[in-house]
Amino acid sequence: MAARSEPTDRPSAGADRRRRPRTAALLLAAAAAVLLAPVWPALRLTDDGTPLGTVPLTEGGTFTIAYVHSIDGLPIEEDLVVRDGRIVAEATRFVQYGAGMGRVTGAGEAHADGEWWVVEDMGRDVGAELVLRPGSAAVDHRLRASDTEIRLSPCLTSHRVVIAPARVSTLRLLLGRVPRPEC
Repeated sequence: MAARSEPTDRPSAGADRRRRPRTAALLLAAAAAVLLAPVWPALRLTDDGTPLGTVPLTEGGTFTIAYVHSIDGLPIEEDLVVRDGRIVAEATRFVQYGAGMGRVTGAGEAHADGEWWVVEDMGRDVGAELVLRPGSAAVDHRLRASDTEIRLSPCLTSHRVVIAPARVSTLRLLLGRVPRPEC
């Protein structure tokens, strides 16, 4: 009587060799998808349509535009947040009321905070992008997000700088260029 071979749970050596390249290709495709998927919140900056780069945002998407008032020469800070792909003005801080500054009836709550006047909970929809024309070096327009501050005035005075919400991939976040306008 012929010997019966027992079934095994192991695939043959040939089948195992054929599966390895497919498994490696699947793992490589999964890694590429993770690195290239646009999942991280950021701001995309352009100068008259020319890309300047992206700035990563922290969870919650808050960023600040800071500058010196061109008439009274005192600092102003405006806090904005990205919600559902739109920019919303949440708060503004200034040292004294000046031209164009102050509380708008029905928009936020105002209070003193040390030397600053603060208007919070404004919830004013700015739109899908913020168009900014940075002032002179004396105005010193700056964008702050996460641990990054970008000085816009020295090189981009009177340029049309567009700040728009974006999603960037892990790879772009790791290798991307944070805007550093060169004069």
